[in-house]
Amino acid sequence: MAKAGDGDAIRLEAPPRQYSMFTERAAASSVFMHSSHGHNALNRKRSHGLRGVLIILVFVGLLAGLYGGILRDLAWQWWDDPNYTHGFMVPFFSGFLIWQRRKELAALPPNGSWIGLPVLLAGVGALLLGDLAAENFLMRSSLIVVLTGLVLFHLGRGTFRVLAFPLLFLFFMVPLPATLFYALALPLQTFAARNAAWALDRLGVPVLLDGNVIHLTQQSLGVAEACSGIRSLISLFSVAVGWAALTLPGIWAMAIFVAAVVPITILANAGRVVITGLIGQWFGVEYAQGFFHTFSSWLVFVFAFVCLLGIHRLIRLAQTRWWRQAP
Repeated sequence: MAKAGDGDAIRLEAPPRQYSMFTERAAASSVFMHSSHGHNALNRKRSHGLRGVLIILVFVGLLAGLYGGILRDLAWQWWDDPNYTHGFMVPFFSGFLIWQRRKELAALPPNGSWIGLPVLLAGVGALLLGDLAAENFLMRSSLIVVLTGLVLFHLGRGTFRVLAFPLLFLFFMVPLPATLFYALALPLQTFAARNAAWALDRLGVPVLLDGNVIHLTQQSLGVAEACSGIRSLISLFSVAVGWAALTLPGIWAMAIFVAAVVPITILANAGRVVITGLIGQWFGVEYAQGFFHTFSSWLVFVFAFVCLLGIHRLIRLAQTRWWRQAP
């Protein structure tokens, strides 16, 4: 009850019961509609996520059926062939690179491109051709081409640009074709034998070079395929590419660092042959064989890695000085 200006009493009454019930129902209906809309959006999101997982599982199953035996044989070659033992680490490193880019990938919407279809067909064609010709390199590398096609077709060019380097790095896990491997190993054998013979001659050791065989007074050293440096070259090349991608900004810095692997490997391998010849000449053939011959292969890799570390340090110092002097 309130008092009006003229003294009359004015009664303030509560709204009718019917109006109150109507507003309560309207509010409840609005809350229900918002809740229903939120649940529908959540359900759609869950259904899309479930659909994506199912699609991934289907493709993983298909790839496992196509490449299961091929990947099994590839793993056995990594285990048996000392030239490619680094192959076990390559998929893990590519996975690490993808994990580093996870935020960038999550921000990219899936925008598939039809360009992926011919790439995918090219990968399947390489698989069939490799199977018909019994060419392991084609069959194994076709998996990387197929993965590239799937990424382009389902996720688009933007996602492919982010995943391009991790996908290309997978080629380091595929052993080279035999023809290419021996085409690289033979000149490396010859070069290592000539360099070692030249160094031994400068050190005053009587030496006679016959092809890839170094004849000394106490022994003869045959620079075989295992001593050519091809093993260290393949492993160090993959290490250098991954190392440069993680720590060196700029294409030129990466190119210089990776290119340094070749002279470092040649120098380290020639040094191994020279030290083997000196030990055999001074202490006897039995000391130059057995344990030292096996241990020296690890020393070559460690020496080459230390040299790469020094080159990496020099490149970083040069980049730092250039940035400071740049206007």
